[in-house]
Amino acid sequence: GTRLANSLGSKSAISNVASVGAPAAGASSGAASRQVTEAKAKGKYKLKTRKAAVKRFKVTGNGKVMRRKQGKQHLNTKKNAKRKRFLSAPVQVEKGDIPNIKASMPNHKIKG
Repeated sequence: GTRLANSLGSKSAISNVASVGAPAAGASSGAASRQVTEAKAKGKYKLKTRKAAVKRFKVTGNGKVMRRKQGKQHLNTKKNAKRKRFLSAPVQVEKGDIPNIKASMPNHKIKG
């Protein structure tokens, strides 16, 4: 009985010590969160990326947008190895499609 009471007492003492140190650490994060909410209050909206576009396209270091070729998902037994190999190679997206991709991926550095 007393052993259990002592262990409970020490656990509560540890939690009290931890809670004493917590506000000092939380004060800096609270100030940061206030700055974020003030920025949102000014009317700046967060630009969100469409995840479907991210899964389909890759932006290279130079800002080119690469995509996969169509035609290699199924019915591959009747296609020869050379054809399947060339279907595996990524290809650059056409200029006409770039504005749509830019709108879908606003946080990516796309040239074009």
